[in-house]
Amino acid sequence: MGDTRGPDAPSRETSQERSPFGNELMRLKRRGCCILVTGRSSVHVRAAQSRQLFGAVDEPRRRILTLIDATPSETSQYFPDGITQSHSDVTVLDYTETVQDTTRVAGKSRSQSSSSQSDDPSMTGLGATLCDPIGAAIRNEQTEPGELRVGVATLDAIVVSDGRSATRAFVEAVRADILAANGMGHFHLPGSVDPETLDALAPVIDIHLELRESRPHIPEHRWHLLDTDRSTDWIPL
Repeated sequence: MGDTRGPDAPSRETSQERSPFGNELMRLKRRGCCILVTGRSSVHVRAAQSRQLFGAVDEPRRRILTLIDATPSETSQYFPDGITQSHSDVTVLDYTETVQDTTRVAGKSRSQSSSSQSDDPSMTGLGATLCDPIGAAIRNEQTEPGELRVGVATLDAIVVSDGRSATRAFVEAVRADILAANGMGHFHLPGSVDPETLDALAPVIDIHLELRESRPHIPEHRWHLLDTDRSTDWIPL
């Protein structure tokens, strides 16, 4: 089953007191890691998961939320209670208009060509447009190990616009900046993600976190640590 607590569970426990799952999670937290959040759930459930991953209010954190195709008016729900987008430790990067313009152009290009971008290993299109400013925002933060938390909502537009391999290149580039700061990043990809997309992203993801709503108003999540193949059961969010 594994330890069912999130990455901000109390760290005063010794390694002997934690489960193997908990020890591995703490190792990833210290080193830095990236999490892929998937599953059929509402935006409110995804935001609740982000609130956990962005870290407790009483912990020193620098939080960067990148909006790619999320709704800007719903930004505040991604942060823990007591933290707003105007907070001094919060940066919100809103690229929703850029995404709309880029995907509109990409859609016209695809309609004129029968070739697919899905197997192109280079970063193209939307991912290439967003990568540099996101990386610059991460590098601009002066943080201690474990302080930086980055959230991306969502990868869906990049997958649709650029294809799987280019999306992996985008995540890999953002991941490099996150790990350089020993930070933690999470990337939302809503819905039931096909196995080919999961396989494409697996090399640049440390944790796969699934969401579901098996009963009304009772969201659950399940964690998979990809390096060690350890997983939790479905547990309340």
